Amino acid sequence: MHVTSYNTADHIFFQAKLSGGEHDGEHAMFVVDKDTPGVRLVREPRYSHTYADTHAIVAFEDVRVPATHLIGAEGDGMTFTYAWFRYERLMIAARCCGAAERLIEEATAFAKERIQFGVPIVEHQAIGHMLADSLTELWAARLMTYRVAEDIDAGVDVKIQHAQCSMTKLFASEMAGRVSDRAVQIFGGRGYMRENVAERFHRELRVDRIWEGTSEIQRNIVADQLRKRGVRALT
Repeated sequence: MHVTSYNTADHIFFQAKLSGGEHDGEHAMFVVDKDTPGVRLVREPRYSHTYADTHAIVAFEDVRVPATHLIGAEGDGMTFTYAWFRYERLMIAARCCGAAERLIEEATAFAKERIQFGVPIVEHQAIGHMLADSLTELWAARLMTYRVAEDIDAGVDVKIQHAQCSMTKLFASEMAGRVSDRAVQIFGGRGYMRENVAERFHRELRVDRIWEGTSEIQRNIVADQLRKRGVRALT
């Protein structure tokens, strides 16, 4: 299994399905010391992004975990996981908003200085429209992110939170992907250079449409809640 931040961690959170007993088939969450016998690093793949924390592949072979390492109660595992997904998806949305803002600022500054056909390229309609679309989408994503955070603080129904976090992560991550693609296009060949901010963000933002639930999974969650609760409840 993949373990995030394995290279900097002393402990690992591990969720397992219980077999037998009162909570047979339910999930439980444990904390496992990394040096526990049976915990083995398989390898640490290199990914497109350049984060300091690795996402190692780790094997767990006949690992014995004491009952004192159970988090919460037996059967609580999915409750913790759902809470993690809500907050992590909202955090991804916030991070995507920050990245998009940086990209728009950098692309706009470059477009104001780059001269083609006697004028700054920002004055060319094709470039201006890309920047306008990017700014509009960023504003929408940021409003969604703030609204969901406000609803969580207000204690709205957890299932509503779950659907709204999925909508926000879906929109913000795909928005950031579109913004980064436009930024690379505005920078032209410079945008494909490793030293350029647009190249790095274009490479690193791609994973936000994958981890903590792919865009397709987010659409499944939203569609399911729409079917059960209707438009007004989710908006």
